[in-house]
Amino acid sequence: MKQGQWMLNGSDYERWDSSTFFDTEDEAINRGIHLLEKYNNNPQNEKTRNQLMDDLALYPDDNEPIYVFYVGQLEEVGFPDETDILLENIAERVYDQGGEYAEGYLDDVTEEHREELQSFIYRWAKQRGYLPSCFLIREIEEIDIRNFEEVAE
Repeated sequence: MKQGQWMLNGSDYERWDSSTFFDTEDEAINRGIHLLEKYNNNPQNEKTRNQLMDDLALYPDDNEPIYVFYVGQLEEVGFPDETDILLENIAERVYDQGGEYAEGYLDDVTEEHREELQSFIYRWAKQRGYLPSCFLIREIEEIDIRNFEEVAE
């Protein structure tokens, strides 16, 4: 999974569980159309049913035709820059212990040093596997395969 890829889902629920990602919207739509055509032509085929589960997160429990699926584009959840809050919390803790003698502690951290700290935190998170692996789905579109000329009901 990477920024800008596309995925399919069998419903418009908030959770998208597909395990297949596509580089373009057209690739995703074509795959969805192909899967639903295969399923609708032979709903008993176990391999096709498994592909519906993997690619569309659809779990058909009857043999009724399925004509609608959803396509959406992935947007990575970025690693937040909390450097200012971290510095502020440290300064507050020192003030809590030192009182007025700690007034102004860390007020003079330069932008260069702040960016260096943020870079360090990001590198640490990346090296240790703590970067977010979740994503958002944008540009969601409902696809009804009956709207395509080459698809017959």
